[in-house]
Amino acid sequence: MAEFVVMTAGCLLLLFVLVPVVAKLSDMSYKAQELARYTAWERTVWYNSFGSSDTLPSQIDTKDGYLAIRSDAAILNSAEQRLLPYEATTRRFAATDIDQPTASNNLWRWTHSGQAMTTAGSAAASSGLLNSATPSTAYSVLDTYNDVMGTVNKVLKVISFGGGDDDFLQVAHPTQNFYKSTIDIPVPMAGGRLGGQPLLGDRFANQLNVKANSAVLADGWVAQSEGHFREKTDDFVLGTLIEDNPLWGVVRSLIGIFEPSFKDVNFAPVSTKPMPDGDVNCNTTTGFCYFK
Repeated sequence: MAEFVVMTAGCLLLLFVLVPVVAKLSDMSYKAQELARYTAWERTVWYNSFGSSDTLPSQIDTKDGYLAIRSDAAILNSAEQRLLPYEATTRRFAATDIDQPTASNNLWRWTHSGQAMTTAGSAAASSGLLNSATPSTAYSVLDTYNDVMGTVNKVLKVISFGGGDDDFLQVAHPTQNFYKSTIDIPVPMAGGRLGGQPLLGDRFANQLNVKANSAVLADGWVAQSEGHFREKTDDFVLGTLIEDNPLWGVVRSLIGIFEPSFKDVNFAPVSTKPMPDGDVNCNTTTGFCYFK
């Protein structure tokens, strides 16, 4: 009986208390890793609206809606709302997805207590998503090349009377696109109760932080509209430098007086119109197919 009492008080009772706590903390550790991967992956499809010019392609034009843009805060808020809510299923994407999490998003609770282990918005507020230079010699070479071509393009801009392609002969690709996410979920240790008594003292409040890290190389073109794609494809077309030169327009108009067909001359026939979604007629002899 003495051995049973010692074992119950010293082992089993302690085990019953620790198993739910350890299980929840393990669950939080897994969720932190999931949030870290989610926030890093989001940078492969969204550009940072508050990023420096180095983090964006050179042809960015947000007012025309060329790019899908989200701030770091919006991504972190979205991650917490979609992955940490106290719900049976993951929330679907909605307009409020990027808003700051509300009090309804408390996830875990201490055993024998209604105290939330983490308050809504605390994970997003404590976490971060930063970009850095892509760790590659090729990107260093690319930066140097673009700097040199940028100087050359300034001379061409003078010859073009302020016209021409601003990114002519430059590779339109961001070089600061190595993103690192750091997730930090602060866990208030105080508040849990057992038998009406505090499970942990107040000195343990906010002493635990569940952390995880992830990284991603957002190395895609991410052409997100027809206009954006055109801007990224015409930088090495010499005709764009000519067509955007105001002087060329005058010359074409003057010659067009004597030869009307000259008005239709176009040195920059870059077409980025999408292929029509329709049936085609295929010639079995030649092997070529044509849209109807």
